[in-house]
Amino acid sequence: MAEGAAAMAYKPPPAADGSPRAVVPCVRLGVLMAGAFPSNGAEIDPTYAAALDATIKAFGDAGVYVFLDLHQDACATTNGGEGLPWWVTADMQERAGCCLEQCCCCCCFSGSCWSCCPERCRTSYIASPSHPLTPCCLPNCLMSCCGLGITTYDGDAEPWLAFSVQDKGANPDFMNAGNASMRQNNSDSTWSRLVTTAQLQNTMPRIYASPENSADRALYFEPYMMLVRHLCGVWDKHANVIAVELMNEPPLGGLPNLCSTLTIWRQILGFYGHVLAELDKDPRIKSPIAIDNFSSTIPGEACEISCLACSGTPSAAMKQFQSYAERNRLILSFHYYAPPANVSWEKMVELAKANAQKLGGVPVWLSEYWEASAQEMADKLALSTDLGVPATTYWQYADTTYTQTEGWYMYDEAVLSAGGVPVSSSGVINDKSWPTYQQTVRDGTFFGASITGAEGAQEGVLRLVPADSQLESRRGQAKRWPDYAKTFLHKVRRHLAAK
Repeated sequence: MAEGAAAMAYKPPPAADGSPRAVVPCVRLGVLMAGAFPSNGAEIDPTYAAALDATIKAFGDAGVYVFLDLHQDACATTNGGEGLPWWVTADMQERAGCCLEQCCCCCCFSGSCWSCCPERCRTSYIASPSHPLTPCCLPNCLMSCCGLGITTYDGDAEPWLAFSVQDKGANPDFMNAGNASMRQNNSDSTWSRLVTTAQLQNTMPRIYASPENSADRALYFEPYMMLVRHLCGVWDKHANVIAVELMNEPPLGGLPNLCSTLTIWRQILGFYGHVLAELDKDPRIKSPIAIDNFSSTIPGEACEISCLACSGTPSAAMKQFQSYAERNRLILSFHYYAPPANVSWEKMVELAKANAQKLGGVPVWLSEYWEASAQEMADKLALSTDLGVPATTYWQYADTTYTQTEGWYMYDEAVLSAGGVPVSSSGVINDKSWPTYQQTVRDGTFFGASITGAEGAQEGVLRLVPADSQLESRRGQAKRWPDYAKTFLHKVRRHLAAK
């Protein structure tokens, strides 16, 4: 990576005072709360903390800088994604009330009021035989017409048992990899279904409101803050750490309760305001903080996003943002994917800068985008820098020569010998190799999983960055929506090979 940066032909525009600027290679390193707290929120796992330190040091030794990204995709392993600890959603499930609590703005159907409610009638926060993964709003047959229906693997008598909290002796952290029905719904071309599940839609408003709810604060917010403070300490320890990003692509939440869903933009910003206020209680913490909003979008990139942004920013949160901006400790993170964006690359950067001004004139960071080839990735790095973006990171780098796959996952030779790749990009289970692969998940010897956008990685990008971004010839070119775009709620790859 550092060698690629040194070899590239591209030279960034000079600084405002005319002085030359250097190219600095950087990575966006995912940090999972589920990894830091594998069983409960009492303390950060020392093995995980040591591995994180070693990884950052290795990057530093190679001359590479690091953004620490508190990553999540589609919530938690127990509804097919990753990031949030499974025990958070499991605890919410134990305290769940009637399923109608999510359709009403009052507390008439809460767990405290409906303690005798049958389990099948309770709000779903976690996928299990008692709470199958289910769409949030409409019957599954209707959601299937929109490409958002949930499918189950017909090779399992009980599709949602494997690796669930009801599968005694199994690790729920691995449900996103080892449950066949889950793998049908979290592959590269199907994981958009997870965003509109009842489990995710019920969970996320609780997460955003956790600072102000005593039970959820103890369950989620306090362990989360423990991890954020730890990462700020990592920034102190390692000179190559740039900033701490509070959450990747915060999901939509609250459906079918429109009162909740239409204010999700405000809820997310309110959550960040609480985080910054908590950090300010410790004057020793000086780390820069990166924030974003729903799916790391920017108002103006699509009419749907602008509508969500109409709910505004809580005044207390805005005071925190402006305070951090005055101290040069706030960064606006954003992603460029189409969908949801229906504007050009240039317009997107312009919108990001305008929103950064509202926060107090903070720097912008294009923290994710995807292109189909390493050269296209490299071209966009030059373009972003010429447009005035100080830092750009793409989705995603992987040593594909090492993994022999399209991302940071690989398969045991026994799995491949049994019948080949166990799950296709479209979520088709290979009946021949799946049992062997599932056993590697059970015994913990598997290496990653092809889920939630894990494919499409590139290597050798930096050395391909061109000397000229051809910015002038691109001006005014709008980016078309892909023909297959089904929903503005998620990012999808621009094309998928038939598999």
